Amino acid sequence: MKIHARSDIHLLSCEAEMAAATALQEGSVIQQLQQINDEEKLKNRMAIKALIRCTHFLARRHIPHTTNFDELIDLIVSCGAEDLKGFLERARLNATYTSKVAVVEFVEAVGLGAEECLLKRLRQASHFSIMADECTDVTTTEELSIFFRWVNMDGQPVEHVLDIVPLKATDAKTIYSALVEFMKDKNIQISKLVGMGFDGAATFSGKHNGVQSLLKKFHLMHFSYTAIAICYS
Repeated sequence: MKIHARSDIHLLSCEAEMAAATALQEGSVIQQLQQINDEEKLKNRMAIKALIRCTHFLARRHIPHTTNFDELIDLIVSCGAEDLKGFLERARLNATYTSKVAVVEFVEAVGLGAEECLLKRLRQASHFSIMADECTDVTTTEELSIFFRWVNMDGQPVEHVLDIVPLKATDAKTIYSALVEFMKDKNIQISKLVGMGFDGAATFSGKHNGVQSLLKKFHLMHFSYTAIAICYS
Protein backbone atom coordinates (compact mmCIF):
# COMPACT_ATOMS: atom_id res chain seq x y z
CA MET A 1 0.00 0.00 0.00
CA LYS A 2 2.92 2.33 0.78
CA ILE A 3 4.45 1.55 -2.60
CA HIS A 4 1.09 2.11 -4.30
CA ALA A 5 0.61 5.43 -2.46
CA ARG A 6 3.83 6.68 -4.05
CA SER A 7 2.98 5.49 -7.56
CA ASP A 8 2.19 7.87 -10.41
CA ILE A 9 -1.26 6.37 -10.93
CA HIS A 10 -2.25 6.96 -7.30
CA LEU A 11 -0.85 10.51 -7.26
CA LEU A 12 -2.68 11.38 -10.48
CA SER A 13 -5.89 9.98 -9.05
CA CYS A 14 -5.50 12.11 -5.90
CA GLU A 15 -4.92 15.23 -8.00
CA ALA A 16 -7.99 14.44 -10.10
CA GLU A 17 -10.10 14.00 -6.96
CA MET A 18 -8.89 17.32 -5.53
CA ALA A 19 -9.55 19.06 -8.84
CA ALA A 20 -13.07 17.63 -8.93
CA ALA A 21 -13.75 18.82 -5.38
CA THR A 22 -12.43 22.29 -6.22
CA ALA A 23 -14.56 22.42 -9.33
CA LEU A 24 -17.67 21.68 -7.29
CA GLN A 25 -16.86 24.58 -4.96
CA GLU A 26 -15.52 27.15 -7.43
CA GLY A 27 -16.88 25.93 -10.76
CA SER A 28 -15.05 24.52 -13.73
CA VAL A 29 -12.18 26.28 -15.45
CA ILE A 30 -14.55 27.37 -18.22
CA GLN A 31 -17.00 28.70 -15.63
CA GLN A 32 -14.25 30.58 -13.83
CA LEU A 33 -13.02 32.09 -17.09
CA GLN A 34 -16.56 33.06 -18.00
CA GLN A 35 -17.01 34.70 -14.60
CA ILE A 36 -13.81 36.69 -15.05
CA ASN A 37 -14.97 37.67 -18.54
CA ASP A 38 -18.35 38.86 -17.20
CA GLU A 39 -16.64 40.89 -14.48
CA GLU A 40 -14.38 42.45 -17.11
CA LYS A 41 -17.39 43.34 -19.23
CA LEU A 42 -19.10 44.96 -16.24
CA LYS A 43 -16.02 47.05 -15.47
CA ASN A 44 -15.74 48.11 -19.10
CA ARG A 45 -19.40 49.09 -19.20
CA MET A 46 -19.01 51.18 -16.04
CA ALA A 47 -16.03 52.95 -17.64
CA ILE A 48 -17.89 53.65 -20.89
CA LYS A 49 -20.86 54.91 -18.85
CA ALA A 50 -18.52 57.37 -17.11
CA LEU A 51 -17.20 58.57 -20.49
CA ILE A 52 -20.74 59.11 -21.77
CA ARG A 53 -21.68 61.03 -18.62
CA CYS A 54 -18.66 63.29 -19.17
CA THR A 55 -19.82 63.89 -22.74
CA HIS A 56 -23.33 64.70 -21.51
CA PHE A 57 -21.90 67.14 -18.95
CA LEU A 58 -20.01 69.05 -21.65
CA ALA A 59 -22.93 69.06 -24.08
CA ARG A 60 -25.49 70.29 -21.53
CA ARG A 61 -23.24 73.22 -20.61
CA HIS A 62 -22.34 74.06 -24.21
CA ILE A 63 -18.65 73.38 -23.59
CA PRO A 64 -16.65 72.37 -26.70
CA HIS A 65 -16.36 68.62 -26.26
CA THR A 66 -13.63 67.80 -28.79
CA THR A 67 -11.16 70.16 -27.09
CA ASN A 68 -12.08 69.59 -23.44
CA PHE A 69 -12.88 65.89 -23.23
CA ASP A 70 -9.34 64.66 -22.50
CA GLU A 71 -8.78 67.21 -19.74
CA LEU A 72 -12.10 66.40 -18.09
CA ILE A 73 -11.28 62.67 -18.13
CA ASP A 74 -7.86 63.35 -16.58
CA LEU A 75 -9.52 65.41 -13.84
CA ILE A 76 -12.04 62.68 -13.03
CA VAL A 77 -9.37 59.97 -12.95
CA SER A 78 -7.22 62.10 -10.62
CA CYS A 79 -10.22 62.46 -8.29
CA GLY A 80 -10.36 58.71 -7.74
CA ALA A 81 -12.52 57.17 -10.47
CA GLU A 82 -11.01 53.70 -10.08
CA ASP A 83 -13.16 51.92 -12.69
CA LEU A 84 -12.30 54.51 -15.31
CA LYS A 85 -8.63 54.60 -14.31
CA GLY A 86 -8.35 50.81 -14.50
CA PHE A 87 -10.08 50.76 -17.88
CA LEU A 88 -7.70 53.33 -19.36
CA GLU A 89 -4.69 51.44 -18.00
CA ARG A 90 -5.89 48.09 -19.38
CA ALA A 91 -7.12 49.30 -22.74
CA ARG A 92 -5.01 49.35 -25.86
CA LEU A 93 -3.97 52.78 -27.04
CA ASN A 94 -6.41 52.59 -29.94
CA ALA A 95 -9.33 51.55 -27.70
CA THR A 96 -9.42 54.09 -24.85
CA TYR A 97 -12.42 55.93 -26.36
CA THR A 98 -10.97 59.33 -25.48
CA SER A 99 -10.30 60.56 -29.02
CA LYS A 100 -12.20 63.33 -30.83
CA VAL A 101 -13.89 60.70 -33.00
CA ALA A 102 -15.08 58.79 -29.93
CA VAL A 103 -16.48 61.86 -28.15
CA VAL A 104 -18.41 62.86 -31.28
CA GLU A 105 -19.91 59.36 -31.38
CA PHE A 106 -20.82 59.68 -27.69
CA VAL A 107 -22.61 62.98 -28.42
CA GLU A 108 -24.56 61.31 -31.21
CA ALA A 109 -25.43 58.37 -28.93
CA VAL A 110 -26.65 60.72 -26.19
CA GLY A 111 -28.74 62.59 -28.75
CA LEU A 112 -30.31 59.38 -30.05
CA GLY A 113 -31.07 58.24 -26.50
CA ALA A 114 -32.70 61.56 -25.61
CA GLU A 115 -34.70 61.56 -28.83
CA GLU A 116 -36.00 58.03 -28.29
CA CYS A 117 -37.03 58.93 -24.72
CA LEU A 118 -38.96 61.98 -25.96
CA LEU A 119 -40.54 60.05 -28.83
CA LYS A 120 -41.74 57.36 -26.44
CA ARG A 121 -43.50 59.97 -24.31
CA LEU A 122 -44.90 61.74 -27.38
CA ARG A 123 -46.32 58.49 -28.79
CA GLN A 124 -48.11 57.86 -25.48
CA ALA A 125 -49.84 61.25 -25.62
CA SER A 126 -53.46 61.32 -26.79
CA HIS A 127 -52.92 64.52 -28.81
CA PHE A 128 -50.12 66.89 -29.71
CA SER A 129 -49.38 70.19 -31.42
CA ILE A 130 -46.55 70.94 -33.81
CA MET A 131 -44.49 74.09 -34.22
CA ALA A 132 -41.93 74.76 -36.92
CA ASP A 133 -39.86 77.51 -38.47
CA GLU A 134 -37.19 77.64 -41.14
CA CYS A 135 -33.89 79.47 -41.09
CA THR A 136 -30.48 79.51 -42.76
CA ASP A 137 -27.42 78.32 -40.82
CA VAL A 138 -23.84 79.64 -41.08
CA THR A 139 -23.14 77.31 -44.02
CA THR A 140 -26.15 78.82 -45.90
CA THR A 141 -28.06 75.54 -45.55
CA GLU A 142 -31.82 75.97 -45.25
CA GLU A 143 -33.10 74.14 -42.17
CA LEU A 144 -36.44 73.45 -40.51
CA SER A 145 -36.68 73.37 -36.71
CA ILE A 146 -39.45 71.04 -35.53
CA PHE A 147 -41.03 71.34 -32.07
CA PHE A 148 -43.79 69.30 -30.44
CA ARG A 149 -46.03 70.18 -27.52
CA TRP A 150 -48.10 67.60 -25.67
CA VAL A 151 -49.44 66.65 -22.24
CA ASN A 152 -47.47 64.07 -20.27
CA MET A 153 -49.04 61.12 -18.47
CA ASP A 154 -48.88 63.16 -15.25
CA GLY A 155 -51.00 65.91 -16.81
CA GLN A 156 -48.15 68.39 -17.27
CA PRO A 157 -47.77 70.13 -20.66
CA VAL A 158 -44.28 69.85 -22.16
CA GLU A 159 -42.60 71.30 -25.21
CA HIS A 160 -39.47 69.91 -26.91
CA VAL A 161 -37.49 70.38 -30.08
CA LEU A 162 -37.08 67.00 -31.76
CA ASP A 163 -35.05 67.71 -34.86
CA ILE A 164 -33.53 70.23 -37.26
CA VAL A 165 -34.15 68.99 -40.79
CA PRO A 166 -32.21 70.27 -43.85
CA LEU A 167 -34.44 71.57 -46.64
CA LYS A 168 -33.87 71.45 -50.38
CA ALA A 169 -36.15 74.49 -50.77
CA THR A 170 -38.24 76.77 -48.57
CA ASP A 171 -41.57 76.63 -50.40
CA ALA A 172 -44.69 75.44 -48.59
CA LYS A 173 -44.85 72.07 -50.35
CA THR A 174 -41.25 71.18 -49.44
CA ILE A 175 -41.75 72.18 -45.79
CA TYR A 176 -45.06 70.31 -45.62
CA SER A 177 -43.43 67.17 -47.08
CA ALA A 178 -40.55 67.44 -44.60
CA LEU A 179 -42.98 67.61 -41.66
CA VAL A 180 -45.09 64.66 -42.87
CA GLU A 181 -42.03 62.52 -43.67
CA PHE A 182 -40.49 63.32 -40.29
CA MET A 183 -43.61 62.17 -38.41
CA LYS A 184 -43.84 59.03 -40.52
CA ASP A 185 -40.15 58.18 -40.04
CA LYS A 186 -40.43 58.64 -36.26
CA ASN A 187 -43.66 56.60 -36.06
CA ILE A 188 -45.66 59.59 -34.79
CA GLN A 189 -49.39 59.22 -35.43
CA ILE A 190 -50.36 62.24 -37.51
CA SER A 191 -54.01 61.57 -36.64
CA LYS A 192 -53.23 62.91 -33.13
CA LEU A 193 -52.25 66.33 -34.49
CA VAL A 194 -54.68 68.93 -33.07
CA GLY A 195 -52.72 72.18 -33.30
CA MET A 196 -50.07 73.98 -35.32
CA GLY A 197 -47.98 77.01 -34.46
CA PHE A 198 -46.22 78.96 -37.22
CA ASP A 199 -45.17 82.52 -37.98
CA GLY A 200 -47.35 84.74 -40.13
CA ALA A 201 -45.40 84.28 -43.35
CA ALA A 202 -47.46 83.25 -46.36
CA THR A 203 -45.36 80.07 -46.75
CA PHE A 204 -46.74 78.79 -43.45
CA SER A 205 -50.04 80.66 -43.03
CA GLY A 206 -51.26 80.82 -46.64
CA LYS A 207 -54.98 80.09 -46.71
CA HIS A 208 -54.90 77.90 -49.83
CA ASN A 209 -51.34 76.69 -50.35
CA GLY A 210 -49.57 77.39 -47.05
CA VAL A 211 -48.11 74.64 -44.84
CA GLN A 212 -51.10 74.82 -42.48
CA SER A 213 -53.52 74.45 -45.40
CA LEU A 214 -51.67 71.46 -46.82
CA LEU A 215 -51.61 69.75 -43.41
CA LYS A 216 -55.35 70.30 -42.98
CA LYS A 217 -55.98 68.82 -46.43
CA PHE A 218 -53.80 65.83 -45.50
CA HIS A 219 -55.88 65.32 -42.35
CA LEU A 220 -59.12 65.55 -44.28
CA MET A 221 -57.89 63.06 -46.88
CA HIS A 222 -56.59 60.44 -44.44
CA PHE A 223 -58.64 60.91 -41.26
CA SER A 224 -61.88 62.48 -42.53
CA TYR A 225 -61.71 65.51 -40.23
CA THR A 226 -59.76 68.75 -39.89
CA ALA A 227 -60.19 69.67 -36.23
CA ILE A 228 -56.82 71.45 -36.08
CA ALA A 229 -56.27 74.76 -34.32
CA ILE A 230 -53.84 77.22 -35.92
CA CYS A 231 -51.71 79.73 -34.01
CA TYR A 232 -49.46 82.35 -35.57
CA SER A 233 -46.70 84.24 -33.79
